[in-house]
Amino acid sequence: MKDPVTISTGMTFDRESIQKWLFSYNHITCPITKQPLSDFSLIPNSNLRRLIQSWQLQNPSSLKSVDQKSKHDAWFPLTVLLEEIKQPHLQVKSLRKIKTLIQDNYGNRTFCMGDDVLFSSVASLIAKSELAAGHDSSIIINEAVSVLCLLKPSDETLKMVSQNGNGLLIGSLCTIMTKYLHNQARIQAALLLKSIFKVVDEIYKTGLEAEFFESITEILKDQNSKYGSMAVLTILMEVLPFGKNREKAIKGGSIPVLVELLAENTEMRTCEMMLVVLEKLCKKAEGRAAFLAHPIGLAAVLSKILRVSHVGNDKAITSLLWIFRFCKSSEVAQEFMEVGGVAKLFMLVQSGCDSTTKDKVREILGFHKNTWSKSPCFPLP
Repeated sequence: MKDPVTISTGMTFDRESIQKWLFSYNHITCPITKQPLSDFSLIPNSNLRRLIQSWQLQNPSSLKSVDQKSKHDAWFPLTVLLEEIKQPHLQVKSLRKIKTLIQDNYGNRTFCMGDDVLFSSVASLIAKSELAAGHDSSIIINEAVSVLCLLKPSDETLKMVSQNGNGLLIGSLCTIMTKYLHNQARIQAALLLKSIFKVVDEIYKTGLEAEFFESITEILKDQNSKYGSMAVLTILMEVLPFGKNREKAIKGGSIPVLVELLAENTEMRTCEMMLVVLEKLCKKAEGRAAFLAHPIGLAAVLSKILRVSHVGNDKAITSLLWIFRFCKSSEVAQEFMEVGGVAKLFMLVQSGCDSTTKDKVREILGFHKNTWSKSPCFPLP
């Protein structure tokens, strides 16, 4: 233990370990007492830290032996469990033991030397079990996906394992997202795919099924997990530029859901990601039509200008530019003025946005100048 902190139950942990328990793995209970936590504050335990530092100064040679022992103790049971998961009747039990072992060694970074080996072994179980039918295979998949979410393999291993067998793991995770009723397994599959799509080759992003994008829309719509929502938004950002993915996402109903979430959400990073995705979808005619068909589409995008980030501003303006380049409807122009669009564009220019964004604003304002000149904020010639 290097940096001891105390949580609301009075238990003390290493800061890195308890942060991962609470914030990376989304637990809401104390690891020792299992009591629910209403307060997630981490209070430094100064007395214990001074005792640790004092002991380290007096026992420098012991530190090396402790590290060696912890490395051996962590790795030895894993070698046994890796053999056990090859036996069908022991797989569920072994996976649960592995998960417990990982969680118990959060603060031991030498333990992570086994992440690559573990990821490869456990990933193979998902593909095999996904091909089988029955209750046992479903349990194995749930446990295996849960274990994979705890691991941090190297990018090289993640790419290699994901692309093996013509992307068998990717296909299995997509199936879990589309056909599994267990919501936790679907979200964990999305979290894995988020990381996978960042490292795999383009070919593995182009052949995604329409059902996959429908499942992404469902996860967004549910809003049961912030991490699930962020994961599927990241997936969309990664895969939309490839193949027919934009058309599939639009047909899957993503735009109405994104518009409604954008109108409701106030978290800056989430709003920025939604604006990035909407901009990609509005490049397609079907996307622009779906956007304009929603009664609050324009208002939702405008509401985030100057409230999210420079990236958010640019993506919002670019989406509007795609709309007005191809839509000459006076009704849309009138609606834009009525929801404060013209005023918001001038406010953005006056705020000191970059020259690229200013050029886009000028282009938008030029499309319906006769209609928008009626706005009190429009400058007179």
